[in-house]
Amino acid sequence: MGDLAQSLGLRTRNAEVKAQFTRLAEEMVSGVTSDPAARVRGDFRPLGAIERSLTMLDAYDLATSETKSTADVMQAALGILSDTAKDIGATLISGSSGQHENMIAAAGQEAEEQFRQVVAALNTRFAGRSLFAGDATDSPALASADTILSSIGTAISGLTSVTDIETAIDNWFNTPGGFDTVAYQGSTTAVGTVRLNETETVRLDITAMDPAIRDVLKSLATGALLADPALLSGNPVLRSLLAESAGEGLLTADSALTDLRALLGVRQEKIESIETENSANRTMLLLAREGVLGVDPYETATQMEAVESQIDTLYTVTARLARLSFTNYMS
Repeated sequence: MGDLAQSLGLRTRNAEVKAQFTRLAEEMVSGVTSDPAARVRGDFRPLGAIERSLTMLDAYDLATSETKSTADVMQAALGILSDTAKDIGATLISGSSGQHENMIAAAGQEAEEQFRQVVAALNTRFAGRSLFAGDATDSPALASADTILSSIGTAISGLTSVTDIETAIDNWFNTPGGFDTVAYQGSTTAVGTVRLNETETVRLDITAMDPAIRDVLKSLATGALLADPALLSGNPVLRSLLAESAGEGLLTADSALTDLRALLGVRQEKIESIETENSANRTMLLLAREGVLGVDPYETATQMEAVESQIDTLYTVTARLARLSFTNYMS
């Protein structure tokens, strides 16, 4: 073999050994084979099924995460309603006890302020979607607090008895043309279900039209109207009775609201259970993929040592051949 051919052969072998060492190093770091086709012997169907399932889980994980966060935000909003019902309910009852005009007006003003916060809570948006507006996720659930209170004020205008006022407010909230037309801006169609894995779905379909929510709004609005001194003007006894009735209505409504929050809590638990199940499925799929494509770290390390020894030997042979000359041969 001539010197040129010998040099070319050594360079070729050197490149092959270096490429082999690089491949083994990559496999050691990644933990998977660099030649999947050889590992599966050309049959990619099992591997394709695993990859498809992992891709589907990515989508389910995104949906689960968003749904979980949505449920948490909804629960927080309902928590605001519950806290308000308890606090303002007690305030209205306390303010009515002495039949003092100033105390009743102060309780009414606090109820009005909290009514605005409750409306804002029910108009909460998350991820660009309105949460309590049913299928109309691009619309607020409720009109502004001023619009609602103004409409109720018109409905009770001129009434001079507590019974008539309560009846008018009750009718406004529970018969067509009142709450469902003026206040509620969402859809009567519930939001659709969300698929969280191949077998499980969840629907977060609570809207501001729910009776438990409407009862809180009704009693809270009744209390808020007492902020207007013109309502039952000059009759602290009747104003006191209306404040007491509104406060008791809030405390009663909170019981139904607690049941509604419990229902949402059950769905939250279901979401967490599905999240855990999806995580377990992902772990199994990753283990299955590793079984198909994974490499043995010990075996790979042993091969790397053997290749490294080949590289050292090749460098030694190359160096010795480079020192060969006719002069050295003759001497």
